Amino acid sequence: MIFASAAPTHARGNCRGVSMQAARKPRNVIIDGKRTSMRLESAFWDGLAEIARREEVTVGTLCTRLAGELDSLSAGSLSSAVRVYVLSYFRTAVLPQGSRQARC
Repeated sequence: MIFASAAPTHARGNCRGVSMQAARKPRNVIIDGKRTSMRLESAFWDGLAEIARREEVTVGTLCTRLAGELDSLSAGSLSSAVRVYVLSYFRTAVLPQGSRQARC
């Protein structure tokens, strides 16, 4: 019998076996005037803060916008919506002019 309890090295990290797992960090954000907690990896918190800075809004304002668009982002949770948005935002930044823009 084969047990699948341990993922192969390439599934856990890069090809050299270095772990690429990132701990999710909880932080509080204000959404529509209410405090809520989200757990995101540091890279996504950093990306969210960078987007807010570039767009000249607070992280809370950005999260409020995302919360209002959960259905259109095909995300089941705010944390998932943030991950999708941050990835889309920076992916769009490297696309040629005229390509589809990430919206919020």
